Amino acid sequence: MKKYELESLIKSFVLFFLLMSALYFLVATLNYRDRQRHLEDRILNEMRLYSFHPVGDRFDVDFETKEEHKDLMHLYKGESGVFAYFEIPGSQKYLLKLSLPLSNYQAMLDQIRRESFAGWELYLLVIAAISFLLALYTLYPLKRALELNEEFVRDVLHDLNTPLSSLRINLNILQKRYGEDRTMKRMFGALGTIHAFQSNLRAFLSRQEGQMERCSLRELLQERLEFFRALYPGLSFELNLAKDLSLECNREAFLRIIENLLSNAGKYNRPNGKVIVSLEGKLLKISDTGKGMAHPERAFQRYYKEGERGLGLGLHIVKKLADEMGIPLRLQSEVDQGTEVVLDLSGIAHSSKGNEDSASEETEG
Repeated sequence: MKKYELESLIKSFVLFFLLMSALYFLVATLNYRDRQRHLEDRILNEMRLYSFHPVGDRFDVDFETKEEHKDLMHLYKGESGVFAYFEIPGSQKYLLKLSLPLSNYQAMLDQIRRESFAGWELYLLVIAAISFLLALYTLYPLKRALELNEEFVRDVLHDLNTPLSSLRINLNILQKRYGEDRTMKRMFGALGTIHAFQSNLRAFLSRQEGQMERCSLRELLQERLEFFRALYPGLSFELNLAKDLSLECNREAFLRIIENLLSNAGKYNRPNGKVIVSLEGKLLKISDTGKGMAHPERAFQRYYKEGERGLGLGLHIVKKLADEMGIPLRLQSEVDQGTEVVLDLSGIAHSSKGNEDSASEETEG
């Protein structure tokens, strides 16, 4: 089960569980209050009968003078218990006061409360089971629709392999026949962009964790920068590494991160702009002189984009892969000033011994 499917299932389960639990406790509370009213009516009727035939010592008996604010046949509640006033035949001055001690009254209420909420643990278990089944039932159509959509995308990606392979073969033939020039490099670069787009979609749909392996940060960056220099000959790509780092990670996933960031830096840059890749400690920074973003706080949201180009998946995939690999990242951007993305490689990086020489290169196209 995918992360978003599990999250949807949990949220739906919690929602159903809370709603049905609240309904259960509401019904139980209303039942308790209704039984409390019946208890008070029964106590009042028993007091009335006791006022005619005072047998036993269930109620405390007292006499009080008549006052206007004392209602007859009404059950009052006080600190000492519940009580009521009754007429005394032949008396114009006094009223009979019958009281039920608070301890007795409270014991009756506790009994009603226990009966009203009896078996609540079992009810909650039943509610939890029903909530889980309802969550599964309501999410199944959505899950099935998402599966069909993913199957369609996988089929499209698979069908693209044939024309892309044909293009690559024909480009290789042309390269052997006419030699390698800037136009040929750009054609291979465009083909590489399509291949990267395929890789992004596969990574977006993938559920499996990649294999961990060791790789050199410098070699990886040099390889990808060479590719993007050919793809964007009008831009300057700079690589500033004071030292190399040995990475222990899923190499393909890390390449997806770097490729997406470099692709965005090149795609949304200005003419004759710069893309600077630098390393400070174990913080890898990729900055550009592009047009920047008006809402950088939304940069990693799925399908969010500020222009007509792209699908709005690149940075979302970057964030997804970075989270899976344990790489904290942050993005800063200003309109017409450029964008900087910082990757904290502390969790996957180790300093390479014997390779502390400064390395700085700059190429303009």
